Amino acid sequence: MLDTIKRREELEAKITDLETSLNTLKKQLREEVQKEQHRDIDHLEEYLDEVDHRYGNLRDFWGIVRKELRDFFARRKASDTNGGDSSA
Repeated sequence: MLDTIKRREELEAKITDLETSLNTLKKQLREEVQKEQHRDIDHLEEYLDEVDHRYGNLRDFWGIVRKELRDFFARRKASDTNGGDSSA
């Protein structure tokens, strides 16, 4: 009977130790997550600048593509119109 009580007390002590260790690890994890969030917030302005830069590049590129397509279709239409007049 004493062995059973001693065994139970040892298991309870181990559980208490494990719970303490687990709580310590959870606290460390929360602190690490907070550090990462603060680091990301600190760099948010850089990320936004990068997004603005990429958006500007995309907008410029789209303007070029639109102009090229307009020119292409205008030349094609002119070619089709001229070609239709000479065959009639």
